[in-house]
Parts: sequence; C-alpha cells; structure tokens
Amino acid sequence: MNIKDLELFIAVAKLGSFSKAAKSLDTRRALVSRRIADLEKQLGAPLFTRTTRVMKLTTSGQRYLSQITPLVNQLKHAGDVFKHRHDDVQGKLRIGLQPFVDKLMDKHIANFIHAYPQVQLEVFIVPGQIQDLKRLDLDFMLNVGEVSKGNIHSQKLMTFERKLYASTLYLENSSVIETIDDLHYHSLLGYRSAEGILEDNWIFQHTEISANHKVICSDYNSLYHFCLGGAGITLLPQVIAIAAVENQQLINVLPELSAGFKDINILYPKDHIISAATKAFIEHLTQMVK
Repeated sequence: MNIKDLELFIAVAKLGSFSKAAKSLDTRRALVSRRIADLEKQLGAPLFTRTTRVMKLTTSGQRYLSQITPLVNQLKHAGDVFKHRHDDVQGKLRIGLQPFVDKLMDKHIANFIHAYPQVQLEVFIVPGQIQDLKRLDLDFMLNVGEVSKGNIHSQKLMTFERKLYASTLYLENSSVIETIDDLHYHSLLGYRSAEGILEDNWIFQHTEISANHKVICSDYNSLYHFCLGGAGITLLPQVIAIAAVENQQLINVLPELSAGFKDINILYPKDHIISAATKAFIEHLTQMVK
C-alpha cells in the first residue's frame, strides 16, 4: 500500500467513477480499477458498491475515507520542509529532446519547474544525433537507442516496447488483417533513424516482414499523427499509443507481435562539468519514470 493508491481511492470516492478519477490523475482507467481492487484485497473489505451506472462508498469505505484523507494531505505536504534546498539549486539548463520523447517528458518537466523555481530550462527538439550535444552546447540530451561513442556517458532512463497500430478509420476501409503476410496488401508507414538508417524489415519475436513503405518519417511523433489520420499501419512505442487505444482511435493490429524493446537514454559528454541543476534534473526524471 502506498500514497498513490490512497490518492486513487480518494479521487474515485470524490468523483464516483474510475474513468473520471483516471482522467483527473492523468492515468488509465484499467490501472485505477486494478489498484482499487488490490487495495480492497489488502484491507479485506469492499470499499465501493458497483452498479452499471454509479459507484458508491460502502460503510467501511466511508470510514476509511475519513481516516486517510487528512493523513494523505499531511504526507503530500511533508516535503515542503525541504523546499529551501530546491531553492538553492539555480542556473540555466540546455536540454535536447527527440520528437516523441518530448511527449513523454512534458509533465515531468512541468513538475521540475515547480519544484526548482530558480532553474531556467532551454529545451531544444533535436533529431537525436550525438553531434547535437556539442553543436547546441547542451547539458544533456534524451536519446532513443544505443550509443557507442567512447566520450559520451549514457544512462538508461526508461524502456519502451513497439507494436503495430492502425487507426479505426484506416481499418474500416481496408482488407482484414489476420496474419503477418496480410500486411503486404496494406499501406505501411516506416521509420528512419537519426543516423539515416531505414527500418525496411520489421522484425518480430519469431518472424519478420519486408516492409514496402508508403510514408517514411524520421520521428515517432510524425508516425503517430500519420497513423492516427488513417495513412496506414506502423510500429509505434506503446507508451505514446496507449491513450489513443483507450479512446478507440488506434487499434493494436496483430497484438501477439512485438518488435522488441528500445531504451531512452540520458546522454552527456564525459568531460562535461555536471552542474547541480543538471544533477537535480536527472534525479528528478529518474524518480518520475520509475
């Protein structure tokens, strides 16, 4: 049991719905439902009575809500006593984000700004090439994929999985997809890396397909929007497709297939002086994406 689960419970109790609570906390409805079920299992008693239209607190749920609400508020504000330490961190940070990585980091960056009011951020959207670090005099860069340069320090931030997606609009007007071979008869959208390497073969766990792309993009944001607009089928990071899937705008095509996992890394030159602001930002991101 942790404070996040208690915050979910309080949100559901106030809003009377898993969906509304998920939206208010910027998370997924399925996650809220699972966490509440786990909480009820730990407590050994139901917290809500559920019907098709409404959720109401049980007597035990009402009692539990009244007990934990003040405690959760105290815990949330307990860190305020350390705020002066954040105020001591000052300066300017120049950071580079690849397209799509910015979509994942926007809320974490906003939280950092509020936590460290004396730090100024200058954010550059970059293709992800190592040269960008020196060319733009960046303190660090968030980059997708492996880095083999000897003078670059690489620290893994998070991992994402890629799967096949298409919009409902596209699928409504296209032939049925039952096997990987059916993809040969569809419009495929491809990815070219920052190094110029085209992913002309889509490789899955035990099979692969030669992809004759109708559109080729150099970033996942563009692929996402073309796919959402109905241009065709593409490989997308699951983390940026999940909201559109829940809203039934995108469909995970052949969901048993996975194109594997890739890392998002924090990169900075080994000979670069790491400022207190840089250390604070990297620590902040690392904690947020756990």
